[in-house]
Amino acid sequence: MSNRKVFADLLKITQSMEADLGLSLLTQTDKQVLASVVLITEDGRRDALHDDIRAHSLVNTIPMPSFYRSIKTLIQKGIVKRVGSERSGVYQLA
Repeated sequence: MSNRKVFADLLKITQSMEADLGLSLLTQTDKQVLASVVLITEDGRRDALHDDIRAHSLVNTIPMPSFYRSIKTLIQKGIVKRVGSERSGVYQLA
């Protein structure tokens, strides 16, 4: 099987999983930020600090305004929640 076929199959599976999880309407940036939160929190077993999310390899090239917009979107959609005060910079999976 060629690498192109494997890539195409993975993309198809990913899109199917996104639909199953209700993530299809998120932007690519939103999905990258969410994936970094999931990985950092070990799927919800611990908190994610703002600086850790921002430094994650899935997110570190995203411009700051886009990053903050995605965090806000994920909070508004009830996927991620902020823990503590507005300035705490600590997040959890909702």
